[in-house]
Amino acid sequence: MTQEGLEKFIIKQGWSMFGIVPFEVARKNLEKHEKVFQKWIENGFGADMDYLKKMQKDRYHPERKLADVKSVIVLGANYYSGDNSRDNSEDNRPINGPNNSPFNCGKVARYARGRDYHKILKKKLIELSDFLKFENPQAETYVSVDSRPSVDRVLAECAGLGFFGKNTCIIDPSRESFFFIASVLTNLDLKPTEVRHMPNCGDCQKCINFCPTGALVAPGVLDARKCISYLTIENKGGIPENLRSKIGNRIFGCDACQEVCPFNVGRAHKQQITIDKLKLEYGKGDCLDLCEIFLIKSDDEFTKKFAGTPLMRAKRRGLLRNACVVAGNSGNTMLIPHLEQFIKSTSDEMLAEHATWAILKLKNLK
Repeated sequence: MTQEGLEKFIIKQGWSMFGIVPFEVARKNLEKHEKVFQKWIENGFGADMDYLKKMQKDRYHPERKLADVKSVIVLGANYYSGDNSRDNSEDNRPINGPNNSPFNCGKVARYARGRDYHKILKKKLIELSDFLKFENPQAETYVSVDSRPSVDRVLAECAGLGFFGKNTCIIDPSRESFFFIASVLTNLDLKPTEVRHMPNCGDCQKCINFCPTGALVAPGVLDARKCISYLTIENKGGIPENLRSKIGNRIFGCDACQEVCPFNVGRAHKQQITIDKLKLEYGKGDCLDLCEIFLIKSDDEFTKKFAGTPLMRAKRRGLLRNACVVAGNSGNTMLIPHLEQFIKSTSDEMLAEHATWAILKLKNLK
């Protein structure tokens, strides 16, 4: 197998970027980041995501998954999309719609607007793995797309895809940070790609200052307990009342810390999504109608509507909870009857409390 042949195959698959790093080089960085992770967990910043701690050894010691690993192929796939429902210049308005008008839809984080990236990218990784094994029958591989026990961001930094920003994202200084990361471990001794010199965030504090809930408690340190992405996706309980107003119109995830990053402003929109099913027209798009969410009566109905998209992660209960919070922040008193009807139809005390909070907030506007 030639390096040129491998690179051509990767490009043909549609990846936006890639890098190859010897595992021995990556190992040193993994050791450093494991210590950082351990301190992060000890500080309670992982919220109730206990699975992260349970997966720690596998995440920071990939040799547990592939004993003879020699090389790591790290790949990136752009997912940036503009907004169909509003002009991009309005992206950073956290609560009201254009011209401060009321709204009745919830904003979806860019990564979740297309089809479920886990399935799409894993399929491509398996194809890449099969290619390696076809070219070299002795090849062994282990593939990872976010959900498996691997620290793809650390591997991406090692492979030269970018640097860790103060917002904890991997930033490609020549492109942007709106890209998925995936990796292939292999026992093949592949030629490393050229290591690029990386800048850093310097004195910039925009992401830290702009975070609606103050979740970025220090450069590169995220307190998940305050993070809107955690609160609206991973969190299975209620959203703390003191944080609800700060969530604004974000019904699933948050892009705030990336939207203000100087490495993204004026640059991110120029990047193309080269894997079609990651485009928003293949998923549920950038905005969810709140009234439609309140009408979802069962888990089966929820699954039928959102199957195959990242929105499944929040489950019906989580999305309804989020819809209540967004409705309360909307300034749209016409949503009150929908919230009242929703309270009558649910036996879930947590959801009813969130809907009641929203109604009271909207009535205070009158």
